[in-house]
Order: sequence, then structure tokens, then C-alpha cells
Amino acid sequence: MTTLQKAAVGVTAAYGLIALTGGLIGYVKAGSLASLIAGGGSGVLLLISAAIARQKPKGGLITALVISVILVGRFVKASFTGDGGLSTVAAVMIAGGLAVIVTSALALRELSQSAR
Repeated sequence: MTTLQKAAVGVTAAYGLIALTGGLIGYVKAGSLASLIAGGGSGVLLLISAAIARQKPKGGLITALVISVILVGRFVKASFTGDGGLSTVAAVMIAGGLAVIVTSALALRELSQSAR
């Protein structure tokens, strides 16, 4: 596994922990079952993707990329449709998702070039 692939796995795992923690905080503070399911579920899926990417980089990174695109889209949409603008939570989730998208895309590009 190359340094770039390791970085993508690490960023994905960190983003997964952030999403999972955010879901738990949303549930504890606001009693939001939706936060628990969405944040917890996406966080667990990202952690699983990171674990898979250690053995099968292509599959794990593609999965992480797709989940991150969905999360970024959800938080960007909420920021534009809500009255409060960009919240701190949305900013963190968008930035983390973009970090996963960029590192995963670069690692996948590297994988495809080394396969040639």
C-alpha cells in the first residue's frame, strides 16, 4: 500500500469517526434519532470502507468516495435551504467529505496507473 493510499484510508477512518460521533452527539443533545441513524450509519460504513481499503484498496476507496459524495451533497443542500446558513457541523462534514473525495480519487488514480 502506497503512502497516498494509506493517507486516503486514514482520512476515511477519521471522517467515519467524526460522522459517528456527530450522530451520537445529535442523539444525546437533541434526542434526534435521525442523527443517530444517519450519522452513526454513515460513520460505521466509512469505518468499514477504510478497513476494506487496507486489503482491497479499490473497493474500499470507491465505497468511501460514494458515501462522502452523498454526505457532502446532503450538507451543502441543507446549508443552502436552511435559514441559518452554513453551520459549524455542516462545515466540518463538508470539509471532511471533500478531504475523503480528494484523497480517495487520487489514490484510485494512482492504483489505475500502476495497473497499466
